[in-house]
Amino acid sequence: MRMVVKFGGTSLKNVARLRLAARNLAALRAAGHEVLAVVSAMGDTTNRLVRLGRRIHVDAPVDQHYLRLLATGETASAQALAMALAAEGCRAQAISFDHPDFPLVAAPGQAESQVLSSAKVNDPVDVRLDPEACEERFSRLVEPLLKARVIPVLPGFFIRDRDHHLVTLGRGGSDVSAFLAGRFARADEVVIVTDVEGVLTADPRVVQDTSVVKEIDAALMSAVAQRGAQVLHPNALRHKPESTVARVVHFRALGRMAEGTRIVGIAQTQLDVHPSPLTLVLLFGTGISRRLGLMARLGEFAAARGVTIHASTSSDRVVGIYVDQQHGGGIAGDLHREFVGPGKDFQEMVVTEEVAEVRLSNPAFISTHGVIRVIADTLYQGGLNIIEIVTSHADIHVYCQWEQADRVRRLLADHLGIEAVNGNRNGSASRRNPGRR
Repeated sequence: MRMVVKFGGTSLKNVARLRLAARNLAALRAAGHEVLAVVSAMGDTTNRLVRLGRRIHVDAPVDQHYLRLLATGETASAQALAMALAAEGCRAQAISFDHPDFPLVAAPGQAESQVLSSAKVNDPVDVRLDPEACEERFSRLVEPLLKARVIPVLPGFFIRDRDHHLVTLGRGGSDVSAFLAGRFARADEVVIVTDVEGVLTADPRVVQDTSVVKEIDAALMSAVAQRGAQVLHPNALRHKPESTVARVVHFRALGRMAEGTRIVGIAQTQLDVHPSPLTLVLLFGTGISRRLGLMARLGEFAAARGVTIHASTSSDRVVGIYVDQQHGGGIAGDLHREFVGPGKDFQEMVVTEEVAEVRLSNPAFISTHGVIRVIADTLYQGGLNIIEIVTSHADIHVYCQWEQADRVRRLLADHLGIEAVNGNRNGSASRRNPGRR
């Protein structure tokens, strides 16, 4: 198995943990695995370097002087881990940012006007790659080391352009470095080594009795990270191929392959159309938002009739319910008898049949500005009418007339750079490139 193993700062915070990391890597190498390591700065080094830089120049720009100061943290970690591996009798090579063939290469034009948080947070920095250069350098530099049973050690947090300028991946960006390395090294697994047992069901500082999630979908994990979970950088999983398994594991459990959390699947844009038409039932009234339990009663009413509600929307004056068209006529009549009329919850009902549900999903939607506007403008320019757009964190559902569903899907696939599949309403799509849209 080919593995990329990324060590966070807490996993390398002192000599004892550094030696433990080296012993675990050496054991993986002895078991026959090809191993590439990616490292963050040791312990609190980056924060200390940030404070040092601000004491030297309180308004220092995020320029190459500042970035190279911060990069000394990852550079030192890479050299230290290579030394620790040598002490374990394991051959290793630290590949510094100044190496002429540093393998993670940024596309041109990104070295100027960079941003970087002073606080230890996951920066939502989006960086464009030069994939051809990355492929070529991994083939020329990294591949021979792995085949020769040498452990390459890459510093994380930064990549470099062809002119040797550093380009930051943002605070927490070593996670992104690991998945980029996994992508271009064609790794079977990317392991994120940290100081927690894995992905937990909730933040233990807020909720008691949390437990480790044994397996989670990459899109769901990325959405959780986008909403503030610090266990993994929200941009990292964009670069995970479907064939690569990811794992989050405690630094003391790296050698125990069954522990931690497995992350499977992909976190790229998905686009498909619900395979059959829906019916939209609109219920009009007043003071809807103040009616305790109203939505629960509507849900129980549908469930009792074996009807799935695909989506619902509500305001103070209207509730919308989308159901399969085969159930639409029956439940509409039942809803009218139960809920609409004098002295009841609603005063009026409108039913629309032959509605299509076009579904897009990408965790990056949470932090990407203007996605809804792009969708709306694309369909407006295509002369297509939108019945409604419903959003929920990483998911966007566009409702339109059923006869227009194929055109809506094709337009969105083309404009968002998504590879459409099959060319019919049952087709799905995935994003061609995981970089900035």
